[in-house]
Order: sequence, then C-alpha cells, then structure tokens
Amino acid sequence: MDGLLDELLPAIVSFLPAHDAVRTCVLAKRWRHVWTSAPAIRITAVKGFRSADQFNRFVDRLLLQRRQGLCPLESCEFNMVESDFEFDWSLCVEHVYLYSLHSALQCNLQSLSCHFMPTDPTDFAEDLPDPAAPFLSNHIKRIELSFIRSSLDFSGCPRLLDLQMHECVILADSIMSNSLQYLSMSCCQLYMRHRTSISLPHLVRLDFTDCFGKMPLFESLPLLEKALVRIGEFTGDECDGSGSACCLNENPCWECRFAFEFDADRGRSYLFQGLSRASHLELSASYDHAFIFQRDLKLRPKFPMLKTLVLDDWCLDADLSAVILFIQQSPNLEKLTLELFEEFDSSMVSDGSNHLLPGAVPDHLKMVEIKCETVDVRVNKVLKILTTYGISLDRIYIRQTDTSPGCSAFVSTGFNLN
Repeated sequence: MDGLLDELLPAIVSFLPAHDAVRTCVLAKRWRHVWTSAPAIRITAVKGFRSADQFNRFVDRLLLQRRQGLCPLESCEFNMVESDFEFDWSLCVEHVYLYSLHSALQCNLQSLSCHFMPTDPTDFAEDLPDPAAPFLSNHIKRIELSFIRSSLDFSGCPRLLDLQMHECVILADSIMSNSLQYLSMSCCQLYMRHRTSISLPHLVRLDFTDCFGKMPLFESLPLLEKALVRIGEFTGDECDGSGSACCLNENPCWECRFAFEFDADRGRSYLFQGLSRASHLELSASYDHAFIFQRDLKLRPKFPMLKTLVLDDWCLDADLSAVILFIQQSPNLEKLTLELFEEFDSSMVSDGSNHLLPGAVPDHLKMVEIKCETVDVRVNKVLKILTTYGISLDRIYIRQTDTSPGCSAFVSTGFNLN
C-alpha cells in the first residue's frame, strides 16, 4: 500500500462502496482525505447502520461534503438492493428518490446511476410518489434509472447525451431534451389511454423494448441512425374487435377505425414516421402482438436511408407483404435479415397468393439472411415468395441454429423449391 502513488489513491477508493471509502481515512495519515477527492462514489446498503434515518443522514452529509469540496465528482451511483438492507428499505428509497438524486446533481456530475432493486418488483415504481422536480444540471451527460417514476423532463440538462431507463413508470405526454443522442427504454410502463410523444432533434440511437402500455408517437428524429423496437406481450396496441386481420382490411372495428382516422389526420404513422431516417432498423414482435407494425405499414412509409433491416416472425403474415413493402420502400437497403425462431404454427403459413404486392424488388438488395432453428414450411414459403419478386437464390442465405444430429447448418439455398 505504501508503494502506491498518491495520484492513484482516489481512483482506487472510487471502486469501494461509499461507506467503505470513507472508512479508509483511518488507514494511515496519507489516506485521511483521499475519499474526499475520489472521482466517483457508490452508495449501497450498509450493514452497520441501525435505521433508515441514520443511512439517510450519512448520504446527505456525504453529498454535502462533495459539493463543498474542491475536487470534482464525476459520477455517482445509487445501488439500492432491498435484500441488503436490515431496516425499512422503503424509507431510504423515498429519500434518495425525492432528495438525494437532486443533491447529487448539484455536485456537477457527468454520470448519474440510480438502481432500485426491490424483492417484489410488482407495482413498486407505480407506488412511489410523483417526482419532486425535474432534474437540473448543466454538467450531466449520462443518466441510468431503474424502478423509478419519471416525468421525462430533461430540459434542465442541456448536455445530456445518454439516457437509459429500465422498468420505470413514465408520467409524461412528451420527452423533453434538445441534446439527447442515445435513448434506451426497456420494460417501462407507459400510459394505457394515450401516447407519449418522442421528438428528439439530436437522437442517434433508440432502443425501445418490451414496454407496457401504448406505443409512443415517434415524431421527429431527424438524425436517427440505428433503432431497435421490440413489442412485448403487454403492449396496449391490440385490436379489441374480431381480430387484427379483419381490422387491417376495409372494415375495422370502432377503436381501429378511430386509430386509422387519427393516422389520416396526422398524415403519418405512429412509429415509422420517426424511424424513417434510420440506416439500421430492428423490428421485433411475437406473431400475436405486431398489430401496430402491420397497421402503420398500411400508410406505405418510406425509408430512404435504410441499409440493414432485421425482422422476425411477425412479418410472415399476409404473404410477406411487410417484407416486400420494406424492400420496395427502401431504395438503399442492402441486407435483410429474417429471424424465424417462434414456435411453428401452421396458421402462420397462408396461401393467399392474391395478396402479393405489385412491382418487382429493386436490384439494390444484395443479401437476404434467414436465421432459423430448422428449415421448415415457413422457410420454404419465404423462399418461394422472394424468388417470385425476382430475388435470386444466390442472394439468399440460411443459417440454421439447430446443430443436433441429423440437422445441418445451411449457408446457402441451392435446393428445389417445388
């Protein structure tokens, strides 16, 4: 320990939980003030504290010391695991949520992480009080949040670039940020009766996966390059009528008719208007939960910048009309990947030759990759339809993941389709 350079000590202390970092002051004289200059602090459960009040006072004093200190604090992490606390965890969580996060931002952080990990996550974030105030910081660049309620108002963070949210409750009509470049929302809960609007002028990458409630309105994302959208089983965008196939045709149910009229009034779709500038796009949903994808495609959106596209089982419906439409509406598309891993159901394969879209597929498409566990009827159907549109077999590759005895890993498609 004595051989360590003084300049290294603050960085070493940064890897310790905050209560252990403070305790290093008793190691030796040279360690006395090292914890006050650590570039990062990690606030976790402390076995030695006897009550939530004692823990909260420690956090308050720690952050006050860092605000008043001369050494900058670059990052702060709250890692609050309920099972690690020996007293009423909820009182600590509420204090951190309402006060400590804002206090930490006053330390001029560049990175803030807050992860609440309850033993029973059911309705945890929903039971928290409403946010006390929006985040305010002229220095913060990166925020990670788990299991909290958020108003999505980051207008007071003019340098924020990276926002990641997991299992949060979203209480907002729109997200506010003029600087955000990367947005990730996974398993978050949104409104069930109306949609949150997302217009981010500098967003470059979007990951939106397995969220609850209504899909947001992806409005204006002019700089978007890469997007992943995965619709989970708890989506709020499902047809309440006699079935999605019916409501995608000429006689929709009342709710779907209202949604179609809303689309027509706006002159653009819920999702694809905002995603239309992406060069890489991944759209994922189970076969039964892709209704909003299929409905948005009725407006025939264009994707002028799209070069790589990844779709999964939902696109098999209606004779690959979704796939063909994407290819025809994406003049620069070079690679298409179809991931067919959902359990096979014969209803996914329809004859429906009358549904084929007019027009051939342009020559710009260089490669179609099909990923599947086994080469089954679905794959054969895909090959037939793609070749019908002029995509030659030498541009189609199959990657089979089932390597059990008797199965082969295909890398090309040189077999008879008849």
